[in-house]
Amino acid sequence: MTGKQEQIIQTRSMLLSWLLRWVTYCVVGVGYLLGLFLVQRTLVSFLLLTGICGAWLLIYHTRRRSSQLYRMFALFCLACASLLIPFPSTNVYWHPILPITAACVMMTVRPRLLGLLAAGVLWLCTSLAISLLIRQWDTGVQIMLLISFSSVCVCTATINALAVAHLRLQEYSTQVEELSVMRERNRIAREIHDTLGHALTLLAVQLETTTQLEVRGDPRLHENLLEARRVAKACLTDVRHSVEALRPGAISAGSLQEQLRRLVAEFETTCPETRITLDLEEMTHSLSPELCQALYRCAQEALTNIRKHAHATKVLLRLSTSAGPEGKVELTVLDNGQGPTPRQERSAPGFGLLGMRERAALLKGTLQAGPEPELGWRVEVVLPLTQCSKREAVH
Repeated sequence: MTGKQEQIIQTRSMLLSWLLRWVTYCVVGVGYLLGLFLVQRTLVSFLLLTGICGAWLLIYHTRRRSSQLYRMFALFCLACASLLIPFPSTNVYWHPILPITAACVMMTVRPRLLGLLAAGVLWLCTSLAISLLIRQWDTGVQIMLLISFSSVCVCTATINALAVAHLRLQEYSTQVEELSVMRERNRIAREIHDTLGHALTLLAVQLETTTQLEVRGDPRLHENLLEARRVAKACLTDVRHSVEALRPGAISAGSLQEQLRRLVAEFETTCPETRITLDLEEMTHSLSPELCQALYRCAQEALTNIRKHAHATKVLLRLSTSAGPEGKVELTVLDNGQGPTPRQERSAPGFGLLGMRERAALLKGTLQAGPEPELGWRVEVVLPLTQCSKREAVH
């Protein structure tokens, strides 16, 4: 949530609180003015009316959270005391004004059961006071009184519930936004690692090869320099793509196999001492762009790790799909090089392996990476095709 949004929400809350407070002031003030005309013309009645209404407004205006229960108790007592003000029996309709207003305030007390109990006691006291004043039980008056108290309590409780729901919705919106930001950061980290990291690793290997060719006076020096320049241009292109929205390159459902062939050809150029076998089985299902991107990036990272660490002479890259209601697409990268040292196994996994696991998890798939007995190192990515079908059905 931005600072401007928080400021708007805070301003709205302050305006709503200010409006409710002044509505209460106006109700009690109008009730006091009406009481001046309806109360018995005695000094005691005038002092009681003025003192109770003034004290009620003064206590209500005092908004200390530390003394909220004491404040509510004082308002409750003053509302009950207002029923003792002597009025003619024909002016019974002034009596509920302060108790009803106090009942509205009581409904804001926590716990809510305590506020509801206080409002019920105020209704009962008001009902008994009016019955004693008119010296009879008037069913019509009591029904109107009950409806008035019930309506005020229900409306206040509803407003409080809506306010609480609004605050929870704001908190949920903030959490969703923070989660979205976190996911976007992880996506950016994966894209930078899988694009720029791959290109820079390739460039470093190419320059190292060029240095060795220069020492030996090999005529292939010029060719390797041209290849290094091509890799540098590709790296610059990846930088532009990252700046423009970190969108993937030209990876689509129909070009995954071509992209893998190009990736293998690039690997063979930079690592001529390593023989790589590409096994692309016939696709039994069409793959979504999300699946294609994840598979390509995983294959790219696996070959980058082989180039940097494995010192392998043979590599197998296989892509296959399995038919059936729960179809899966599998990517396997197997090499005969050396795995990580015991010290590397004890340390935290690198960003490349972490990014591969995140990509697989986002598509409800799995990734397994570990030593293959008597062969080398194996990376296997399994992604369900059902996720692909569901996404396509939605779109």
